[in-house]
Amino acid sequence: MAMSGTLASPEVTIEDFLTRGYFPDRVIPPVNSLSIQQAIPELLAYAANRAKETLKLTQEPGIPRSRPVIHSVPKRKHLRRLLSIPNPLIHSILATEIVADWETLVAHFAKSPLSLSSPIPSSTRAVESTVKLNDQAEYRARRSVGARYLLKADIAAFYPSIYTHSIPWALHTKAQARADKKYNLPGNRLDLWVRESQDKQTHGIPIGPDTSTVIGELIGTAIDASLVSKFPSLRGTRSIDDYHLYFATLSEAETAIAALHEAAREFDLAINDVKTEIVPLPDPLEPRWKSDLRGLEIRDAAGPQSTDLLTLFDRAFEYSRQFPTDSVLTYAAKQTLSAEIVEANWPFCEALLLKAALTEPTMISVLSEIYLKYGTFHKDSSQLSMLINNLCSYHAPLQQGNEVSWALWLAKQMNIAIPKSVGDKVARLDDDIVALISLDLSEQGLFTSSGFTRWRIHMNATELYDNHWLLAYEGLEHGWLPPTNGTDYVANDEFFSMLRSNGVRFYGEGVAPTSSFFPY
Repeated sequence: MAMSGTLASPEVTIEDFLTRGYFPDRVIPPVNSLSIQQAIPELLAYAANRAKETLKLTQEPGIPRSRPVIHSVPKRKHLRRLLSIPNPLIHSILATEIVADWETLVAHFAKSPLSLSSPIPSSTRAVESTVKLNDQAEYRARRSVGARYLLKADIAAFYPSIYTHSIPWALHTKAQARADKKYNLPGNRLDLWVRESQDKQTHGIPIGPDTSTVIGELIGTAIDASLVSKFPSLRGTRSIDDYHLYFATLSEAETAIAALHEAAREFDLAINDVKTEIVPLPDPLEPRWKSDLRGLEIRDAAGPQSTDLLTLFDRAFEYSRQFPTDSVLTYAAKQTLSAEIVEANWPFCEALLLKAALTEPTMISVLSEIYLKYGTFHKDSSQLSMLINNLCSYHAPLQQGNEVSWALWLAKQMNIAIPKSVGDKVARLDDDIVALISLDLSEQGLFTSSGFTRWRIHMNATELYDNHWLLAYEGLEHGWLPPTNGTDYVANDEFFSMLRSNGVRFYGEGVAPTSSFFPY
């Protein structure tokens, strides 16, 4: 059975899946799992025993029913994506299974001649795409040579739509998967642990952990193999669920649409009709705005630099209206970060950045880095304070936790106080990450509100395995919120008391954000 002992692999490690590859990298820097490293030997031994109890298929207690923490992030204008942080007990079991089966998974990934997103070991996460996002245009260019038509398509709501039972179908075939009643096949065990991580649900897989990157690629590879069986000489690329397929004739491209629909249906998935199109070649390999903004120079001299900043942001503002689903302003902010802004131009540069951040809050993570770089230039926080309060007041009532948490993290970084009028709105946002940064600011005297009633109700033993386990554990460990019934429920829980004894914290300081996130 795969769950015996401390497993490792020369290619991937359990340590990376539990630390760098566990929490979604779009959350604020202090929310992380790096300190779990010191508990790994004891954690894996405990998790292996609980997994064995579950796999016996008896009435013995196995894995507690658990649900992940949910964190809402922006996907595109007016649309959201829900990231997940699974319970650490079940996540450790799933990570162990993936590492134990790694050779089998790699052999499966090799079946796709299209994939640019096959997972390989990463120096910043647990795994990353074989071909980085910035290099994928080159691959598409090479594979399109000689073609007259491009078929663009993707899978509708890929991760949220995955049927977990299709994991063993992809790895072993439906017949083999259904015949295995005792979880002898790796695919069936992966299916089981994914379901256990989300309250036994079979619909969708968590978005955020690198374990899901691996699971998603299993399905994508199987769809590719089915498609190629119908088109043996097919040329093109797939990155996660985005297809770029190339054909000599229009009729071939039209036939491929039907074949792609059929291949997706084999795994209970659907092709996104809205994004499916056949385009005559040649076709631009990247958006016009990116090519234009990349070519703009920000000179070092004060006078020309001011003009360059104005040109950069004027074009970025115009392009952001033309391409509302792209992170145009974040790209412009990164251009500023890579330049050397002179002190005389800082007030103008800051004004442009704050104007952009109000329109595109996802750039706040870059803004945080910019303030760190130019901290000695920063003399007046009044405008920054206005932005932070505006973002919190707007996004908190909409339960949009990512924007609020990043705004509060910037407030902590720049020592900016959140007034009661704003704090009361934030305290009604039911998001663990927002709660933790708010409680941290409150302890420092930088966050004022009427109280934390919304968050206090999660301080109990039940929540340790529900969708507020992060707040239930961290709120108590930091002493920020008292238990609802006065009982130290962490001490009474076998698993979480083990994390406590090893000094594990999921909210800490001194952690830099990752430079880029996996393009889910």
